[in-house]
Amino acid sequence: MRIKTIAKIFLQRISKTEKEILKNINDKFPEVLSTAETIQLIVSQKASISRFGDGEFDICNQENKLDPYQNPSNELTNRLTEILSYKGSDNVIICIPPFNSNYNNIKNYFGKLSFWEWYWLKKYKNIAPLLKNDNYGNSFVSRDAVFYENNINIIQEIWSNRDVVFVYGEGGRFDINSPLFDNVSSKKTILISPTNAFSDYKNTLKKCLLEKMDSLFLIAAGPTATVLAFDLSKEGIQALDVGHLTNCYEQYLGIITSPESLPLIKKDTRG
Repeated sequence: MRIKTIAKIFLQRISKTEKEILKNINDKFPEVLSTAETIQLIVSQKASISRFGDGEFDICNQENKLDPYQNPSNELTNRLTEILSYKGSDNVIICIPPFNSNYNNIKNYFGKLSFWEWYWLKKYKNIAPLLKNDNYGNSFVSRDAVFYENNINIIQEIWSNRDVVFVYGEGGRFDINSPLFDNVSSKKTILISPTNAFSDYKNTLKKCLLEKMDSLFLIAAGPTATVLAFDLSKEGIQALDVGHLTNCYEQYLGIITSPESLPLIKKDTRG
């Protein structure tokens, strides 16, 4: 009985410590726009977005050695670190997750902690030096949170009547036929590898630059999309790193549990 009581007190102390650490992180956390504010900039300024999530942060700190989606690369680490600290023009928005979210979280991911609470507790100390800007866009603009926080018509305004070039992994999770894109003017596709896409990055960039400059590029390519959207924006092309957007729409509708619950590569790559 005494051992159980001590263990219970110990766990309570850990929980109190975690709360204090999280409060300290929250107090120092950069300002992150809402998803609505991020969408407004995308539409009004025709801004591009490069997004960072846990995968991109891990690559910045070279912690992704066991990630089946993207092999480690010093070049990719350097590019992502460079982009994260970019302080340039309004035509590209660097997006990170807000400190926490009512929607884009896995509740009770680690005990009583949500996913992002757990992630910041574990890794914010290493990430903080990389966050050199005071303001960032909201990377949840492509997660299920965006559908809870914005009317679907507002979201679709981003690509309404636009000629869209989709860049995504062949046989991967992204769904070009999603009803989200029923209002585009035209669709064109550039298929890339569903895994380790950065290994063929120069070729992918070259293909993109052959397309019409007034096209809107929607890119679903993991960390490669972060870099590609940034580089295309430097060429005067609007490019959005949309990540799991179509799968998150299905998550919002209750069709799937989460994008990560889907196979990384479909059996039939031609659908």
